[in-house]
Amino acid sequence: MKTLTAILWTFAACAATGLSADGGAVFSYDFENGADVRRCPELLLKDVEAAIVAPGAGGSGHALRLRNTKPGRYAQVTIKRPFPLQKNLVLSFDHREEVEGGEASYLGVLFYDTAGKSWFNSGDFGPKWRHAEIVLGEMRSSNGGVLALGKVMERINLYGRSKGDTKAVMTVWLDNITLRVQPPASRQSDEVRTSTSNPPFFNWPRAKGETKLQYSPDPAFPDAKTTTVSVTQNFHTPPKPLGPGLWHWRVWTSSELTEGWSEVRRVNIVPEAHRFITEPVPVTKIAASARPRVIDLAAARKEHAGKSAAALVKSAEKLHRSGVPSDPPRYAPGNPDWPTWIDWYGKVHGGITSRTGRKLQQIAQLAALTCDPQVVAWAKEMALAAAVWNPKGGSAMEVGDIGAQHLLRGLSWCYDALHDDLTADERAKLRAVIVERAEQFWKRLNPFRSNEFNNHAWLQTLALAEAGFVLIGEHDEAAAWAEFSRQLYLGRFLCCLGYQGDNNEGIGYWGYGLLFVIDYGDLMRHVCGIDLFQHPWLNQTARFPMYCAPPNSWAVSFADTAKPNHSVRGPAEQRQVRDLAVRTRDPYALWYAGATNAVDGLAPKPPTDLPQSVHYRHIGWVIFNTSLADGMENSTFAMRSGPFYAGHQHDDQNGFVIHAYGEKLAIDSGYYDWWGSPHFKGYSTLTRAHNAIIVNGKDQAHMQKGADGRIGAYFDSPAYGYTVGDASNPAVYLGQLKRFDRRALFIKPGFVVIHDLLQSSAAPTRYDWLLHAVAPIETDAASQSFALTSGKAALRGRFLAPSKLTMTVTKGYPVEPVDGYSTRPVPPEKYAHEWTLTTTRTAPAENEDIVTAMQIRRLAPTTDPEARMESLKAANAFGIRIAVGDDTHIILFRQRDAKNTMSGDELESDGDAAAIRFDTQSGTVRSAFATGATRLRFRGKELFRNATPTDWSLPAERK
Repeated sequence: MKTLTAILWTFAACAATGLSADGGAVFSYDFENGADVRRCPELLLKDVEAAIVAPGAGGSGHALRLRNTKPGRYAQVTIKRPFPLQKNLVLSFDHREEVEGGEASYLGVLFYDTAGKSWFNSGDFGPKWRHAEIVLGEMRSSNGGVLALGKVMERINLYGRSKGDTKAVMTVWLDNITLRVQPPASRQSDEVRTSTSNPPFFNWPRAKGETKLQYSPDPAFPDAKTTTVSVTQNFHTPPKPLGPGLWHWRVWTSSELTEGWSEVRRVNIVPEAHRFITEPVPVTKIAASARPRVIDLAAARKEHAGKSAAALVKSAEKLHRSGVPSDPPRYAPGNPDWPTWIDWYGKVHGGITSRTGRKLQQIAQLAALTCDPQVVAWAKEMALAAAVWNPKGGSAMEVGDIGAQHLLRGLSWCYDALHDDLTADERAKLRAVIVERAEQFWKRLNPFRSNEFNNHAWLQTLALAEAGFVLIGEHDEAAAWAEFSRQLYLGRFLCCLGYQGDNNEGIGYWGYGLLFVIDYGDLMRHVCGIDLFQHPWLNQTARFPMYCAPPNSWAVSFADTAKPNHSVRGPAEQRQVRDLAVRTRDPYALWYAGATNAVDGLAPKPPTDLPQSVHYRHIGWVIFNTSLADGMENSTFAMRSGPFYAGHQHDDQNGFVIHAYGEKLAIDSGYYDWWGSPHFKGYSTLTRAHNAIIVNGKDQAHMQKGADGRIGAYFDSPAYGYTVGDASNPAVYLGQLKRFDRRALFIKPGFVVIHDLLQSSAAPTRYDWLLHAVAPIETDAASQSFALTSGKAALRGRFLAPSKLTMTVTKGYPVEPVDGYSTRPVPPEKYAHEWTLTTTRTAPAENEDIVTAMQIRRLAPTTDPEARMESLKAANAFGIRIAVGDDTHIILFRQRDAKNTMSGDELESDGDAAAIRFDTQSGTVRSAFATGATRLRFRGKELFRNATPTDWSLPAERK
């Protein structure tokens, strides 16, 4: 290794040529001999403490350590050493990172030329040493920079980046920083992408020149097991499914800046991956098709059925009178019209850009539908007025993608509808604006680095696809936009959300995202004859709202949902459900959407013969319902423990909600006022806003990839629902816990018994058990019980273990919500009052078992009697007895590490949990349950036996 002194000599000696003495390295830093970093004037340091420390990469030698001196967004070093671009120029380095007092996002690399244009790359932020290699010729610019041989790059920034606008203290170690001319090494990347689509979607950075893709199950790429494809674009989906498992892939490029194989990337195709394949976009057919292409006139006539031509013209006149505002500005601090960014976002991005785009779509449709000369003239005037807006100004995609996509869609629809009525100059002007705006989305989406689980990418791709269809035959890249969108939807979007029609971001964003997914499905069916509604996820997803929010029931809301989050009442999102029902021919969804008569030959059908409960395996949601048909008769217990996928999810592993008889009992607290608001960051998304457990006063990891829970067990029958949430993953509680299992038994419809098994990583530990409600919560310290009444329902609970607890009730929010996209307080008429019960053991403990029995009481039209809930003496188990009316329930939860038969009050089982309901006087068994059991006995009578452990119930399990 060279010493730092030698490195400085190299810089001085080779300044004229930009090459080191060995003829290959432009520069190289290995940080040996412990030299003072200040002796390197090319390394510019600002707001960081820098030192050369041991060990370096590989556990030996030295490395450069950077640490920002106070919480900030960056921990950065700048290498200011101009150099000209050469073919196969590669920057390589080793790095690792740590963060404290905040959250980190990535390790970033920025190259700048002498004109201020920049090129970006990034890698994961993490504590283990990793090697990075960046081929400069494959970089892309976010601000219009163009790479070419001989272009002089002025500096390179290497930096740790905090998450979003948050600040953190970050420490970054860098070693072996080398810029060298070398053929790209076909080494293996650390990244493994999981594909829930088979065939998978391959996508890589764009490059000019010859390109070949290879994929193989063997990392050595032997000819017999390797598929090689010559491609003209930087994306590819194989024509048929591949074998499940790990596949290796790489790309050969040959251009003036690069030549050679890329690093080897890996994709793991899960066995259950969706196998849904369509034909490519029929480019030739579309190029020859009549206008309009993307506006479905048959659907438009159906939408406006019953309206006269005069009425349609009048609607267009109203749109024209509203006009197109002047070019919206970007946000600028100090403007009194929008004192904060969120005020600008609501008033300008939403109120001007988004609204204008929607108006353009509406008047374009009316122009195509009526062919009225006046409507055509109005539409043309509005489109050309919007076309003068600066694509890089306040309506640019980078300052607000939602508004930008609405505007792009509106311009595309106008171009499509008015195509033959525009002059050549008008077409050229409008086309140029569409191209420039579409290219903003094209650069953002391709290669795809965004989050496939989030609806922003879906709506961006819809806008790009429409622009592509409209401009096929008139713009060279339009066909690529359209085909890329098809492959992206199939290979990343529709497949990623699960296998049962579920959605990780909850019912609110299910509804919002489906607006764009349905539009894309309609677009593909109309323009290409491709029916995406037969995709397994899209074909099932209309039932998601039905399970989350049966009619007259409050919605299960494990995500950003509404204002407040618990305010959605079923039936929810009926427009999208109806659209999907008709397209997928789902009679149950059509019934949920409110249809009473047949629609397009499909008759609605109530869901009385469907399973009333569901376990959404992919997202880790369990929802037990007693009636999907009528929320006034329904009792719901739901729990969430699953993966973190996207930013509208909350830190609510093992959290639950309870609704019953049209009322809210145990809620998800807080508002979704806006993403990133003080209330959002300081309360509503955190564990403390949910019916969960906080540890040592701290919430779960905040929106952290890998901080995943899981559903460890699920069983449903007419009388019982049983599930286990497992939040034992150390990442969930930031290393504080070794174990957190939440066992929940729903005795339908009136009781929920929960056994929380907790084990800390270091004793002693404080556990706070939380419950939130929209009604005052009363407590009784002597009996360790609580009660609340919410309208026509009530919830009573008692803590049966441990024996010494404190209970406190607070009202309100620690951080107040605001009124939507603003900084205004929520007005009194919209404000939801909430109460929180916090239950804590009087003395911290390493191991804790919290056993809670809750009664769900109906208060009208008749009043359920209050139950007596108490502990009972049991062997190898926590025993619970519930007596109500002429019923007695016995419940056993196995104690941690107990191996022998559980028994209590003449109930015996070798399972993990067991329960029985019997007539108090006669002893007649009315229902029974066991999980993970081979036998169940009551009062000496064997009720169940099986050769291997299984789940069992009386009455039988629902199929």
